[in-house]
Parts: sequence; C-alpha cells; structure tokens
Amino acid sequence: MRRMATRTALLVALLLAAGCGGGGSTTPPTTTTAPPETTTTSTTAPAETAPPETTTTTTTTPPETTTTTPPETTTTIVLTDSFRGVTAETIQVGLTSIDFESLNRDFGLDLTYANFGPFFEAMVADLNERGGILGRNVELTARNFIPVGPVTADAACLELTEDEQVFVVLNGFAGPGAENVNECFTDIHSTNLVGGHPSPEQLERAGAAWIAYDMSLERRGVAFVNLLQETGWLDDLGPYLLYGANPDYQPVLDEMKTALADAGQDAPVVAVNEATGDATATVAFLEVLIERARAEGVKSFVLVGEGVYSAEYVLGLGDEFNLLVHNGDSINSWSQDPPPGIEGGALILTNKAFPSRDDPTWGRCLEIADSVAGTEVRPPDDLVGDETNYWAAMGNACQALALFEMIAVAAGPDLTNESFTAAAESLGSIDLPGSAFASLGPGKFDARDSLTLTRWDHELDNFVAISDPVNTAG
Repeated sequence: MRRMATRTALLVALLLAAGCGGGGSTTPPTTTTAPPETTTTSTTAPAETAPPETTTTTTTTPPETTTTTPPETTTTIVLTDSFRGVTAETIQVGLTSIDFESLNRDFGLDLTYANFGPFFEAMVADLNERGGILGRNVELTARNFIPVGPVTADAACLELTEDEQVFVVLNGFAGPGAENVNECFTDIHSTNLVGGHPSPEQLERAGAAWIAYDMSLERRGVAFVNLLQETGWLDDLGPYLLYGANPDYQPVLDEMKTALADAGQDAPVVAVNEATGDATATVAFLEVLIERARAEGVKSFVLVGEGVYSAEYVLGLGDEFNLLVHNGDSINSWSQDPPPGIEGGALILTNKAFPSRDDPTWGRCLEIADSVAGTEVRPPDDLVGDETNYWAAMGNACQALALFEMIAVAAGPDLTNESFTAAAESLGSIDLPGSAFASLGPGKFDARDSLTLTRWDHELDNFVAISDPVNTAG
C-alpha cells in the first residue's frame, strides 16, 4: 500500500496571423466635343481665329464628371530584432516538460504519461507552416526535468534563459520541489512563462508575464464554494474542515474560509500538513485533526493540494466524512487507478474538466496529436489499465501554444516583454481549446473560467458530471 501511495502521489503531483494590399488605379477625365455647326471646339488649345468676314463662336464643353477610385491601403509590417530572443526572422521559445520515461526508469514507477516534447514540436511546426507569428518562425528549444527536487529544473532554467536566451517558456515546471523553480524564469531572469499555477505573491514578484491556461488555485477555491452554492449542495455539506496538503496552500484555505463565511457556512477546523511526503507523520497528524473534526461536528473534509496519503486516510474512514477535492483535474488518474478505501462509499465531490474528442475547440490539435502518437488520442476517462495517456501532452501543447500565439499576434510586430504583457491584458474573452469559458484581462492572467461539478460514481468507478459547465468569471 505504501508503494501504491507513493506512485500515486507522484502521478497526481505531476499533472497537473496583416497582409499587403495591391495598388489601385485612377481613371483619367473624359472630354466631350459639341456638334460642329458654326462652332469650332477646343479643349486644351486656344480657339483658332476665323477669316475676317466670318464670325466665329467658340464653345467649350466641360469634361464629364469623373469618379476616381482611391488607391488601396497597403500595410507593411516591419520586423526587427525587437527583444531578447526575438529577431526579424525568429522567436526563441523554450519548453520544459517532465521526462516520464526517465522518471519511470530511475524510480521504478509505471506512470502511463507520454513525454510532451514530440507533441509541442509537431504543433510548432504546424504554426510555422501557417506563417508563424506575423511572419516570424518559432524556434523551439526543449529541456526535460525530473519533478523530484529542484536540481534538474534549476539546470533547465539556466540553460534556457542564460544560454539559449529564449523570449518565452511554455509549460513550466511541476511537481514537489520543482514547481517553485518557475520563478527562475519570471522573477530572476524576467522571462515570460505560459503555464503553471502562479500565486498572487509570485505574480507580484514577476518581472515578465506569467500566463496560466488553467485557473489559479486561489480563484478555483472560491469558485468551488460558489459552484456548490449555485447547485444547491453547500448547505447540506457543512460544517467543513479545510485542509492543505502543504503550507503553500494556506492562502487558498484562507480564501475558501472567507467564501464559506460569506455564504453562511462554518469551517471550524483549518489546518495544513507540515509533513508533506511522509506517510507516517501525515497519518499521525490526521489522527489528531480528525478527532478535532469530530468534536466540531464536521461533515466534509476539503482537500486542497495533492495530498495522496491524506485522501487515502479519509477514504479509509468509510462514509464518516464527505471528501471534497479542491482540484479534480489533479486526480484524473483515479479513473485508471482508484485509490484504496474509495470503495467505502464516501460522498466524493470535486470540479474538473470532461475533455472529449467531440469538442470542436480542440481544432487541428487532435489531428496533429493522432499523427504523433500513431493512434487515436483519447481523454483520461476513456483509458483502461496501462494504456498510454497521450491526452495530457496534446492538451498542454494545444493550450500553451494557442495562448502564446494569440498574445504574441496581439502584441504586434514590436514584440517585447511590455507589449506581450499589454496584449494579454487587452484580450478579454478568448477561445481557449478545451475550455467552455476563458478570458484574460488587467490583473487576470489565468485564462480558464469553466468549472463543472463532479461526483464519484461508486458503481461506474469513475467521475460523472452533475452540473453543466459554469462560467466562474460571471
């Protein structure tokens, strides 16, 4: 059981075009001559002098009215070496992604995720075939990392920023000890990042744009509370215990507690686990915490963060407590590998995306991904056993590149950190692959706005949607 928990812990922690117009023409004026009875007509030369005995009258007929077609406007895009990593011809883009193959080999794991690199490379090639970013080709430099500690993430950041001098990094770092290294890009080296889950404090420190295609963890916590209230669940689930899998989640807990109070709900117990990654210490901490919860009449245990040992402990209590998971997308693996204790019958509610191949917003991404994978790429909920999960690679590549492309195009030919940030703030509602609702704007750098209330179906051993997608941005 310990080995299963460790394997699952790593799994959940990891997953997380102006064209030029042609010239116009001007039609010359037309001159019409009157009938020649006793009249001589002249248009451009003076009238001739008639013989003395003859009276000559000269009549000039004015030219007909002429309509002149104005020349078409020609737009010329001037591309220059506008910023570090941006030349007149290219944009240097970095990619960081988990090396799942090495992770499995070196740590004896059997994670089923495909490496992201080939999918990003194929979608970048497609972008360049479509003309790149206003005529600039994207040159992708990829670096893999192992999401166990900061060592490989630190090395990847230094290589991409100091050696390769990239303009932007896609995807970013994830996993225990590696996720915080994202600030190596945005803070230390002022390099734009598209990906990750920045906190408000990290965004304040950032010296470059940090754009997330997913919803921020703080906003997601409040949105989850609002979703439960809008769907009529909130009153029946309290009182609540708010639990953070590690101290980094304290701001999320604070926001959720305030949202619950505003909704007239009580959260008498709020705690964070200081012993993340230590199964024995986590269980000991939870034993004390659960006794407090019982004394306070708590009905629902709200889990914030990838607390695998914690989830298993609560599920092991059967249906004594409801389990509410703050981020359902972090437990997609339950569809293939349900955690022990889930058969106990506890009510499990969360919020997650239900991706589908029938969703037209994925556009050409699925076609490209199928070609790379050599098979039909299917969502996690459709996978069975040890089938390879290509969907995570497809989804991350599609969303990251879609966001980067729309922001960089909106930034115009003078592509800099400042124009990139301003462009992101100017977009408003956007079409983000895989999301029913999405937007960017001033002070809002996390694009996804869509949440769906979800319940674990104990008969299907899978998640089912119990609400329509809700626009959390209002």
